[in-house]
Amino acid sequence: MGLLKSIAQIKPSLKPEVKENTPSFEDQKVTYHEDGRSTSRLCQGRSENLQASLSAIYYKFENNCKKEEEEQVKLKQPYVTELKGKRTLMLTKGEELQREKEKLEEKETKVEKLRSDIVNVRRSPQDYGIPVERKSSSKFWIGTILLAFLSVYIFIFYISTSYSAFFRTFDPSTELFGGMFYPKALQEAYDAGALELGFIIFIPFVFFGLGYLIHVFMHKQSIANVFKVILLFITTFIFDALLAYLIDEKLYNLNKTFEDPEFSISVAFSSPSFWVIIFAGFVSYIIWGLVFDIVMKEHADKDKIENYVISLENEIKNLIQIISKQNNTIESLEEIIRAKKVRCSELEDIIDGFILPIRNYKALSSEYLQGWQECITSEIVLGPDQTKDYLNECIKVYNNHIAELDLNVDDYQNKVYTKTL
Repeated sequence: MGLLKSIAQIKPSLKPEVKENTPSFEDQKVTYHEDGRSTSRLCQGRSENLQASLSAIYYKFENNCKKEEEEQVKLKQPYVTELKGKRTLMLTKGEELQREKEKLEEKETKVEKLRSDIVNVRRSPQDYGIPVERKSSSKFWIGTILLAFLSVYIFIFYISTSYSAFFRTFDPSTELFGGMFYPKALQEAYDAGALELGFIIFIPFVFFGLGYLIHVFMHKQSIANVFKVILLFITTFIFDALLAYLIDEKLYNLNKTFEDPEFSISVAFSSPSFWVIIFAGFVSYIIWGLVFDIVMKEHADKDKIENYVISLENEIKNLIQIISKQNNTIESLEEIIRAKKVRCSELEDIIDGFILPIRNYKALSSEYLQGWQECITSEIVLGPDQTKDYLNECIKVYNNHIAELDLNVDDYQNKVYTKTL
């Protein structure tokens, strides 16, 4: 009973009933020292009694810490300050997160609109300010097909007429159309040699080149270009007239009698075959040039649409890159906010719990141990070896007590008991 009374009477001066009479920390150390000495005297310094006494003074110290509200407020102030800072940071990051999400939504909406524009611009380019005709695509393909057939016709015509005009020897059975179109022109030119074959194969490209130049000059409006176009038409007409003259001359001389005059320009102008050959080539060449001009114009319109589509696709790529960066920013902000929420929850639990100043307790409890040991060495009659064993056993009990309470770490001042513990 004496032991229990002595334990219950430990540290009566620590009661915070009267704030003004609360002893200083040095006074508390003296009190613990004396209490340890007096309790040790009562139980003859036995270590098993020390273990019970240490548990009693710890719970006494813990209860006093819970009751000392002013001290708790002081100890919790760093956590309260941190909580305010974390909440302010969460608010700031939350506003930043909302702005980033709005920007992301705006960019995603813009990407969807651009993808819709890519589809719609091909259907109605006028709605996007592109000056093209509604049926430009159909005109382009129709013109391309006609151009292909006309190119084949002109290729055959000029190969045949060129070979007939410059290299072919006519026989009496040759008629007008047999003079213009000669199926064996390529074969006989090949048999005649590489020069003849190259000459008649590449002559049609002269006319294609003239047609292309006319297209170029017609789209660069100026007086000089008008004269150039007229000159090109005259050149083409003269060349066709020359071919027609040579072929008609050969046909005329083949069927000529002694009474007929010599073939001349006047005779050629009066010959229907002369004009048939000219117009079979020149008119088809003009038609080819007009169709080529239409195809190129429609192709230019298609290029306008395609260039507009390419610009939209490039804009989408840039937006997707921005969206990717914004997603990373949003994920980073969300991670920061999640971490701050966890920390805020921890701080709230700390503030709702209580803080135990463990260094203070270890200082006081060590004073209690010293008083206990002082009694053993000075007041209890024991042999030297027994005294040493008692002291060692008391130290062991104290160290176990500190370890069981998880207070054997010196890298922090306070031990926090949260609300959830």
